[in-house]
Amino acid sequence: MTLEQAQDWLMENTLLFTTSQRFSPEQVDDFFAAYNALTGEDKQKTACGRCLLNMKARFRQEHHKLMYDMKSYPVYRTPKGTYTFKEYGKPVLKIKAINQSSADTQLFALRASDKKTEE
Repeated sequence: MTLEQAQDWLMENTLLFTTSQRFSPEQVDDFFAAYNALTGEDKQKTACGRCLLNMKARFRQEHHKLMYDMKSYPVYRTPKGTYTFKEYGKPVLKIKAINQSSADTQLFALRASDKKTEE
């Protein structure tokens, strides 16, 4: 799941992490995919209640950022194929973050996940 897909999923499924609801098996898969895309972490699927509660809290924070404080930072691909904020033609995606530092962190995670998929 890409960062933009994860952000869209987050906005569409707000009730899953703002209320006390039981997840369906498909929702659990989507939840972990979206969480990993948003945070840059590689959490494995688990049934640990405390773990899920902490992840839901992180989702609430991300949701708050999306709703109120986000700025959009266009991301480009260089001729060598790496992601950058420097302008190269049309942007391939946008990173939404509170500030440049947060956007840099997300770009670093994007680059790391891109390297993993190449291997």
